[in-house]
Amino acid sequence: MPVEKIRGGGELFKHHWTTFSKVQQAPIKFYWKYGRMFRYYVYSAAIVFPLFMFLTKASYAPANVKQWEQIRAGRRRE
Repeated sequence: MPVEKIRGGGELFKHHWTTFSKVQQAPIKFYWKYGRMFRYYVYSAAIVFPLFMFLTKASYAPANVKQWEQIRAGRRRE
């Protein structure tokens, strides 16, 4: 029986203890090919990421921060 050499030698982990070993042995190609939800999740994350970046930049804009400081200061006085 021929010994199958795995990248770097050794044998595969029987128990996936580390995050790297979990990612390394995950059947991502299978999920992509047969898992509709996995593909939809990746596509939606790629589409929504720029929107979230825009909203984050808009919410932390100096004018917006100043406006909310005034709103909070008004609430504290009351």
